[in-house]
Order: sequence, then structure tokens, then C-alpha cells
Amino acid sequence: LERPGHLPQNRDLFMTGGGNGGFNLYKYHYPAARSKEAKDNHPMGVPGTLELLNSRVISTQPIISCDWSTDYEGLCCLACLDQTMRIFIVTKLGKF
Repeated sequence: LERPGHLPQNRDLFMTGGGNGGFNLYKYHYPAARSKEAKDNHPMGVPGTLELLNSRVISTQPIISCDWSTDYEGLCCLACLDQTMRIFIVTKLGKF
């Protein structure tokens, strides 16, 4: 798992790049309660859940960088170890 990149316009969406040359787009879902009592009566944090929205393999080499545009929702740039930089437009982000 390489550095995750959160969408600047929606902090619940983020993309991760992997060592297999693929990237995954996830949505974070918040838990109903932020904390609960543990067995020893101390408060314990409750993690949310992740939903995989999309997954693609774009290269034979690992993705080393992922950066979202702050001006245009869905525009991102990915760099790979095969010495390429790829520009992507991720659509339908408003549905999530």
C-alpha cells in the first residue's frame, strides 16, 4: 500500500496505489457511535468501515505517487516506477 490520497472536495473518498501497479478508490463510512465501553469500563474507539468503489491495474510497476487536483473534482495524477505519469478523470464522485 502506497500513500493514500484523499479527495480535497470530499474527505470520505480516497485512493491508494499498490505495488502491483493498481489503484483502489474507497469510501469511508463513519460508525454510528464514535466510542463504546470496553470490558474494563474504559472508553474505546470504534472504527468505521471502508467500501471499495473501484479498482484498476494501470501499470506493471508500482504506483509511487497519487495527487488530486484542488481545482477540479475527480482530476488526479499518478506516477509509476516505469517512468510514466498518468492523468485520470474519475467521474460520478457526486453520487457517493
